[in-house]
Amino acid sequence: MGSSAKSSVLRAILADDASVRMATALGIPGKTESKRVALTSGQLTTEEIVRRIKELSKLRDEILQVMRQLNLTRGAAPSTVEQLDYDSELELAKRELDEARNEYQEVQGKVEKIQRQIDESKKKIAGLTEISQTGFATDELESVSVDFRRILGQLPVKKLEAAQKALQSQLRYEAIFAIGSRKQDMFYVLVAAPKDKSSQALQTLLLYDFTPIEIPEYKSPDAKSEIQTEDTRAKMLSKELEGLMLQLDDLRRRTGQTLNRRLDEVVDALMLLRGILKLGEGTQASRIYARLERVVPVETVNSLSRKGIVELESSS
Repeated sequence: MGSSAKSSVLRAILADDASVRMATALGIPGKTESKRVALTSGQLTTEEIVRRIKELSKLRDEILQVMRQLNLTRGAAPSTVEQLDYDSELELAKRELDEARNEYQEVQGKVEKIQRQIDESKKKIAGLTEISQTGFATDELESVSVDFRRILGQLPVKKLEAAQKALQSQLRYEAIFAIGSRKQDMFYVLVAAPKDKSSQALQTLLLYDFTPIEIPEYKSPDAKSEIQTEDTRAKMLSKELEGLMLQLDDLRRRTGQTLNRRLDEVVDALMLLRGILKLGEGTQASRIYARLERVVPVETVNSLSRKGIVELESSS
């Protein structure tokens, strides 16, 4: 039933001694329990038992679903509860599930938000770092006049001259073409053109394998100061993220303990009710919990299932 499978656990409710001996022999010595129990429902009708089985089965599936959503490890263990206080425990279990889901979603939402902000900062730092290497000063990149637009980017060295001539031919003396730093086989270039001609200028440059670079808005005097500011912000966000991840780990640990314990209670209560239907009200039986070290043959499981109730589940 669980989602992680490092080992397997066998749970069983069996009445005859031979089946009990067979089931307990399958477990690892020291990690097998067998306890005598009376299969009693407290005078429930068959219909009421069936209804409870359906409700508990649904609750079991919901717990497992939440454990998968929260990436919790299933750690099966025998429950310490002899008889489940059905009505109150059912409501409590549902409330625990809702609380676990809501708390996890709240913290996870904060984690995702901070992570997005960190990614944005890293992207901005990368962009600003490139801007600082273009060879153009901050004031050269800023459009002072509302009638002009600046276009920044890279052109291949081999196509630089042709691109410059094409731009001058297209826009005559309306565009300014400036060459910045060289980076391997590319030159950074900055073009200033009238707003109504900027699209034409860009289209002309693109014909010569021009790679546009977005010019960011500056809050600091220059690119290097802006990088420093953004780097400080990213470090603060990373610290905040570390705290949230610790909070998330603690939440997973606490929730894992609660839901594992609750799931053990639900599974054992479910098996008890199924045992009553199969073996009869008032039957004296053995409740068995065995941690397995090897895969149990299908024939053995089928043989035990004919004698009572058997469940196999994965566990850490």
